[in-house]
Amino acid sequence: MTRTVLIVEDDEPTQMLVRTLMQRNGVESVVAGDGAQAIDVLKKRNDIECIILDLMMPSVDGTSVIRFLKTQERKIPVIVCSAAVPSTMPALDPTVVRAVIRKPFDIEHLAATAMALMGERS
Repeated sequence: MTRTVLIVEDDEPTQMLVRTLMQRNGVESVVAGDGAQAIDVLKKRNDIECIILDLMMPSVDGTSVIRFLKTQERKIPVIVCSAAVPSTMPALDPTVVRAVIRKPFDIEHLAATAMALMGERS
């Protein structure tokens, strides 16, 4: 079974980096450029196994995606991948947000974290 991750990121070079990283690990990815697109994807697809989520995006931000996920019956693990410093981050619900990785990030650490969270869902 193919695994699929949702990458929610407004920066195109970062989108491409994470998408390539997931592909190298045998994981398909869907990219959303902001929180509104992410919520739309999540409403339409039930094959998303993990979300890599930036918090700081124009229009609809990552915290809005987290709020949406809290209302859903299906629980998808979220990796917050953000340049926001911890003191400026909102309190993140640990039932939704399973890991926080600060930008700039180590690509191998991000890949290992995503693979581990998807493995928990097997």
